[in-house]
This record gives sequence, structure tokens and C-alpha cells, in this order.
Amino acid sequence: MLTLMTPGSGAVKPLNPETHKAWTRSIAEAGCLVEPWRCDVASGTFVLGARTLLLLGLRQNPCGIIDLLRAYDKGDRPTILSILEQATASSSSFCFSTTVRGSRGQISPLYCIGNSTLSEHGAEGLLEGVFALPGAGRH
Repeated sequence: MLTLMTPGSGAVKPLNPETHKAWTRSIAEAGCLVEPWRCDVASGTFVLGARTLLLLGLRQNPCGIIDLLRAYDKGDRPTILSILEQATASSSSFCFSTTVRGSRGQISPLYCIGNSTLSEHGAEGLLEGVFALPGAGRH
């Protein structure tokens, strides 16, 4: 398990490239598979990498926030939703961790590191970052 975070935990900070780089460096040093993702705030649609999509058991790309939340451990959902709500309220750097059940029933940790860049009015903007899959090798 990364020292970055334990399942069900996360953080939101004011937008800071150095924070994002430090978190991303931690997952890179741990040898995780890292896949980018992005979300258009106006539409609420997420575009995920192929391995992340498969791990989450999702068949459709782009997908919605409800699709993602359903794939996460039930106990972690309120924390993750709160982090994403904060990230869409003001430009932020954020991270969270959860566990997911793979297609073969195995439980796997999943880390998310992202940034939100929003318009002045907050109705438009972009969430983007990476999902990291421990033990899946480097990408």
C-alpha cells in the first residue's frame, strides 16, 4: 500500500502544480500502472483509460459520475463524492483512494490524483488527472 493514502481517504487543496507532482511522483515510484482521465464539468462525463475502464467493470466511455461511484467501495463513496464536489466548487488539486472489485471478484486498490480548473462562474471547466493501479506495472 502506498504511503500516499489508505482506502477511503483523500485530500483537496487549492490548485497547486507542486502538490499534484508530489502525489504523482509517489505513485510512479511505487511502480503503479498510471492512466490519464478527464471530465468535462459542464456535461459531467468522464473519459477513462482502457485498463481503468476494465478494472471498474464499465463498458461505456465516456461514463458518468454515478457509474464511477458504483464501482468504488460503498463505504468510500461519501468521501469521494465530497472531494469531487469540492473540486468542482473551486480550482483544486485533489486525491483519493478506494478499493474496487475486479471482473474476477478480486479486490484491488485504486488511487486517483487530479486537478480541477474551472471558469470564473464554475459551471464550465475541466477535471483531469490519473488513476493509478498498484501492482499493475508501469505504463
